Amino acid sequence: MSQPLRIFLTGSGGILGRHVATALQAHAPGAQVLRNTADLTDLAATTRVVQRAGPLDLVIHLAALVPVDEVCADPARGYAVNAGGTINLIAALAAAEVGQATPARLLHCSSGHVYAAQDRPISEEDPTDPVSVYGKTKLMGEQAARDICAQVGRALCVARLFSIHDPAQEGNYLRPSLERRLAKASPETEFELYGAGSLRDFLTAEAAAQQLVRLALSSFEGVVNLGSGRAQTVAEFAQSFAPFPLKIKAMGADNNLVPDVSLLHDILGEAND
Repeated sequence: MSQPLRIFLTGSGGILGRHVATALQAHAPGAQVLRNTADLTDLAATTRVVQRAGPLDLVIHLAALVPVDEVCADPARGYAVNAGGTINLIAALAAAEVGQATPARLLHCSSGHVYAAQDRPISEEDPTDPVSVYGKTKLMGEQAARDICAQVGRALCVARLFSIHDPAQEGNYLRPSLERRLAKASPETEFELYGAGSLRDFLTAEAAAQQLVRLALSSFEGVVNLGSGRAQTVAEFAQSFAPFPLKIKAMGADNNLVPDVSLLHDILGEAND
């Protein structure tokens, strides 16, 4: 009788993490899902938690400092969490796996912010050229993961997640920011919107979690973009939450950050949005 799949999940307390935990129940019924409780910037604490978890088959690494403005305001913490935390996690896994025949597979959640904006959909083969500190921290984290995993023969999938949204989001994310403004907006007045013509691929956090879990449970190794495959302007996204037609006044410059999801669809066998 085969043993149940043992999965270690970081970032389970976040919006995406909660959706991933739910998706695991559907796609990996019977699996043992062990949730990280350590601060990944603390190597000793991380090592203790991983060792207590016991032998693992799969690690889904979501934990990160995500808000772009927070990372820009405190880049040292951004690098400590997004790069250093990833390195500590992999080091803790290696310490716990001494004598284990096969290292646990790792799904590392990265970001579309590792790319620079461009007019056409971005493929995995396009150069990485992050313009934000957040993007730079995520790129350093995935580069470290690739180098270290290659040395020990650990199967690694790097999933580059683009724009996600969820009703539970708070703070300065686009959706809650729009919803706060729309609650006070009037049909008669102009609605100022920076980057109104910018193209994005807006994916719900629930759909993103489904993609992440299916990728984690697959045998794919390498880098893959996540998204819906449908480009939408920021103005169209804002209008989708408005109770009346908006008189949008475009502000600032536009840029496009949209993934080519052909590889994702090849791996999953169908559009999964």
